[in-house]
Amino acid sequence: MGAERYTSGLAFILAGLGILFVTGAFEAEIVLTSGLGTPSYLGATDLVRLSAVPWGLGLLFFGYAIDHPEVLWDRVRGRRILATFLLFADGAIHIVAIGEHVESIIVAFFLVLAPLEFIGGFTIMRASRPIVWAWLLAALGLIGLYIASRLVVFPFISQQYVFGPVGLVSKIIEGVLAFALAQELWTTSVARSPRAVRPATQS
Repeated sequence: MGAERYTSGLAFILAGLGILFVTGAFEAEIVLTSGLGTPSYLGATDLVRLSAVPWGLGLLFFGYAIDHPEVLWDRVRGRRILATFLLFADGAIHIVAIGEHVESIIVAFFLVLAPLEFIGGFTIMRASRPIVWAWLLAALGLIGLYIASRLVVFPFISQQYVFGPVGLVSKIIEGVLAFALAQELWTTSVARSPRAVRPATQS
């Protein structure tokens, strides 16, 4: 019984997650130790972004599709399938984004956020409505936080942020995620609502 849990898909998933998490730790180390006089890794951040993250995300997608073939053809749960891959992609982008920041609090935020999005990707297919609502609000909150951080300087952050390609791609993904989840909630709400009973007519 126990051996059945260790599938080829799981192997690809673990390999992908391993690459992504090691990448996140690597980028966090570069950022957090850059001001401590330690030797920097020349070009390491660019190498990580151009190779490790796409490979890790690709292995994660492939492994998940092997173990859950319904994501390739199930049209009934299309919105949740879309949300699954959007959460995976956004989590990977937030690992890439670690290297864009110099504040320890922001690095810590992304180190927590990325694993949560991966967990959400694995669970959103069967998540309850409150969980779907939570991810919808989280996506909207991340978009709002991104815009606010570019327009207003927060007192606990010294770095001035600007609108960049990595952030904009992430916000587009989160916007599509919010739309898909909102549509999912609306559709299931309509399906669950009791239909009006038409009065019987006498013949």
